[in-house]
Amino acid sequence: MLGGHAIAQCLHNEGVKHIFSVPGESYIAVVDGIYNHPDIQLITNRQEGCAAYMAEGYAKATREPGVCLVTRGPGATSASIGVHSAKYDSAPLVLLVGQVGRNARGREAGQEMDYEQFFGSFAKWVIEINDPKQIPRIMSRAFHIARTGRPGPVVVALPRDVTETDTDIDMIDPYPRVAPNPDPAVVETLIGRINAAKKPVLLIGSGTQYSHAWQEVIDFAEKFQLPVLTSYKRQDAFPNNHPNYAGNMLTSNKHAQTLAYDETDLLIVLGSRLSQQTTAGFRFPRLGMPYVHIDAAEENIGQNSRPEVGIVADSKQFLLAALKHPAPRPNESRASWIAEHHTAQKSYCTPKNRPTPKVSMEKVTADLKAAMPVDAITTTDAGSFGQWQQRFFEFDRPNSYISPSLGSMGPGVPSAVAAKLAYPNRTVIAHVGDGGFLMTGQEMATAKQYNAPIVTIVYNNDGYNSIRMHQEAQYPGRRIGVALQNPDFAMMGESYGALGLKVTKDEEFLPAFKKALAAGRSALIEVQTDYEYVTPNATLTELRGKTLAGE
Repeated sequence: MLGGHAIAQCLHNEGVKHIFSVPGESYIAVVDGIYNHPDIQLITNRQEGCAAYMAEGYAKATREPGVCLVTRGPGATSASIGVHSAKYDSAPLVLLVGQVGRNARGREAGQEMDYEQFFGSFAKWVIEINDPKQIPRIMSRAFHIARTGRPGPVVVALPRDVTETDTDIDMIDPYPRVAPNPDPAVVETLIGRINAAKKPVLLIGSGTQYSHAWQEVIDFAEKFQLPVLTSYKRQDAFPNNHPNYAGNMLTSNKHAQTLAYDETDLLIVLGSRLSQQTTAGFRFPRLGMPYVHIDAAEENIGQNSRPEVGIVADSKQFLLAALKHPAPRPNESRASWIAEHHTAQKSYCTPKNRPTPKVSMEKVTADLKAAMPVDAITTTDAGSFGQWQQRFFEFDRPNSYISPSLGSMGPGVPSAVAAKLAYPNRTVIAHVGDGGFLMTGQEMATAKQYNAPIVTIVYNNDGYNSIRMHQEAQYPGRRIGVALQNPDFAMMGESYGALGLKVTKDEEFLPAFKKALAAGRSALIEVQTDYEYVTPNATLTELRGKTLAGE
């Protein structure tokens, strides 16, 4: 078979259902191979960065590798933003990228790049296939590496002549999925410590999500009376209305930080690498603090601070082993302590009334919480507006929240389209700022083309407001380079085949949102907000000349 057809067959064997791509002649034989597999839908994006964001969003929605297919050179560099985001967010992604023919390598041929050098610092593995007979081995390993340990991006370069060579190729099965199991003796010791501790705390991250351990985390928290914290932007790893939920590790969530930093006498970290944001700038776990780190990737354990014990294990396998042990006797004081923190979290995530000259983000958020379907999927772009969804939204279904820990602008709309393709029966709502929408909002055309209707809410404050905030904090009164002269976003939505709506007053939002939900097609709601109101806690004026938390 053709090498390109072998690649398509490998994708089919891995169970790939969607591929996100921008057409390129460097991999035309691969596309021809995909034509033979009607079970794979090739999604044509409007820009390669959007295709990579969409593949990353698909991975976060499904917990399976997202696949992106782009052309050599400019296509690869454009897609690199999604690869960087996938690395930072531990999302499994396989980027297939075209390459010049083997006889032209090293001659600065048209659009030639050294992908290992370019992607090597932020991809888990970068490989160029130089023998078509090796396609099955390399492709199966690419998916295996992307999804195991700490999930992440893998880049496979495809020289054009390799994809167009017709030769005998022996296909092989995908790697079997094997999850690392913990040492039973270590688990038994840890359970003893949890039962003996006065205030043990469980902090979970995306490792629990990729191991599909939603129910096991709930059972573990209930059985051993543990308050549960979620790492930064992993709010949907645990049901937020569960009585054991104590909050997300946002910098502004002081009660959650106090719980993890000061109150606990045993912190159990499960499936989190303890990133800079989760730890408020690596401020905890402090030296000597009793904590245990459990992760499927050995390199994550102790990366940023030294645990007492490091356990290399898949999150679900650890929990299943732990749940075999008997529960401790009910502890009324611990139950009361957990209830106090759950109550504090409920207060923290309840929007307060704060009237503004334009549309109040607090009122919008409250209306959304009241009207969103319980299984809705929320995606947020980077920007100051996202602090409201991060703080106030509550998630009680798995795989309901997709947001970039990297802080890169642009993934909001592409991630929403990908999530809708993955879950056509769930409502998907993208929250984006005016700046972010103008970077990747054109993927609403992709949503229309592939019948993946989404609701996009564009918060328009005529500028890059997060940067305005930093300018005011560091260089008061010297704002420059952050103002935007924007188009009519509602009209833009109409041009993409969506229902376009504009909200200029608080009372207009809820009716507009209900119209969007009932539209039967995509909808775009432009919400005109005031740039002065930059966070749920403070205005730009109040932040002027002050050091920002977490910086």
